[in-house]
Amino acid sequence: MRLPKALAAAMLGAALAVSSALAAPPRDTLVVADAIDDVLTLDPGEVGEVGGVLASSQIYQSLVSFDIDDPTKIKGLLAESWTVSPDGKTFTFKMNPRARFASGNPVTAWDAEFSLRRVVHLRSRSAFIIGQFGFSPENVDDRIRALDDQTLVIEIADTYAPSFLFYCLSSYIGAIVDSKVVKAHEVSGDYGNGWLKASNSAGSGPFTLGEWRPGQSIQLERNGNYWGPAPNLEHILIRHVAESSAQRSMLETGEIDIANRLRPDDFDVIAANPDFSVINGRSGNIYYLGLNVRNQYLANPRVVQAMKYLIDYQGIAKTVSRGAMEVHQTLLPDGFLGAISYKPYEFDLDKAQALLKEGGISGDFSLDMVVWDTQPYIDVANAIKTTMATAGINLNLQFVDGREWLDRYRNHDLDIWLGLWGPDYPDPHSNAKAFAVNKQDAPDGSDSLADRFGWKAGPLSPAAMAAVREQDTDKRKAMYEAIQKAHTDTSPFILMFQEVRKVATNASIKGLVTGTTFSDDRYWAVSK
Repeated sequence: MRLPKALAAAMLGAALAVSSALAAPPRDTLVVADAIDDVLTLDPGEVGEVGGVLASSQIYQSLVSFDIDDPTKIKGLLAESWTVSPDGKTFTFKMNPRARFASGNPVTAWDAEFSLRRVVHLRSRSAFIIGQFGFSPENVDDRIRALDDQTLVIEIADTYAPSFLFYCLSSYIGAIVDSKVVKAHEVSGDYGNGWLKASNSAGSGPFTLGEWRPGQSIQLERNGNYWGPAPNLEHILIRHVAESSAQRSMLETGEIDIANRLRPDDFDVIAANPDFSVINGRSGNIYYLGLNVRNQYLANPRVVQAMKYLIDYQGIAKTVSRGAMEVHQTLLPDGFLGAISYKPYEFDLDKAQALLKEGGISGDFSLDMVVWDTQPYIDVANAIKTTMATAGINLNLQFVDGREWLDRYRNHDLDIWLGLWGPDYPDPHSNAKAFAVNKQDAPDGSDSLADRFGWKAGPLSPAAMAAVREQDTDKRKAMYEAIQKAHTDTSPFILMFQEVRKVATNASIKGLVTGTTFSDDRYWAVSK
């Protein structure tokens, strides 16, 4: 018999309180330490932050997915098959008749229709992933239609590379919710948004949402009606622990099972202890500086170019990250179609000073840089501050929590943002759209990173849109290669590092799967 959620949450909380004193979580509970104070919502129709997507991906499922070991292989999940019209604009999906929601309701085409329409109607900040196919609140009800319980038709506005729609549907925003449950909790036409924000869930994944305490923890419960192989563990608790040293200490004392954000020196200690394991994996995440060209200094191309020569990329990779990052200076991560090895920048003070002189800069000046107050951002920021100062560029580092960090970036209330971009799906357009497409060229008119930092991408913007429409894979690859070189040379983005995933665990943890995008980590096969 399944306990009422409130009672189950209370019992788990009590158990964890006891276990904390004993320095060991219950054997049926996976405890993960991460930085999750940036999470704003767990409604799958608007989630976007790393911690929120991580939790949502354990709760919800999409129509299709991809092979974690080979992202080029698309596979069915809630849809078991599909066909595509000759013009590439109409996709017809047949639903998986075995799939069930946590409520016990079958997953139908009506649920998929409601879920995908819902994202567009909510106008959420993540809706662009679906909206870029020409969907709007005015037309989406005509273009996404269930014909019966098992048949869903999606009509897109233009012809794109064959895999593009599938990758977007596989992302976190493609999550399918239980329409019967969500509709029962609608208030004033909010599509159940208020209810889903308040520690409730309506998914078909291995876990359900038990309790979310903003800035503190996210608790997940095993889905007793899960239609796939049952998860090994009953509970998952994701705790907000920002400090690397605190995460390491809690791992060593047994208070947590997984530490997601350790510094290199903490990894060194853990790696030498046979009681713990370090899991390495490829990540698509890219660390970058976004320069707001609305600032009078950053509007000067010579200043931007000079700043690209005022970072000790190799030094940071060797000392600050020590294996957790690799120097990477293009918008596509290694492993994506069209990725190139183009690294034109290194620390060169003479060249930087000459560029500043060409730009008419004769004295020192200051810029505000907003930094998340967690690692590795803190150490990377301090290293950049030191080398920028050698040319008279004084960075005022503003360390803020995750929520303010994102708010400042979204409102472009800053000069410089030290950020991380994780692709929403493993297709090159995820990053090309973000870094190089202006809203006037986006089918849905959505803002990109380029827009947020005030940059007019010029010919790169229509070129990126042409690349996503190219049907020939070899031609498409060549287009992205050209776009990247021009972008690295001319944009106000200083692309610095690609993340190397390193996760520390108790040696008893088996079955953890880490992914190439931040939504791909999978906990349902974990055992202790």
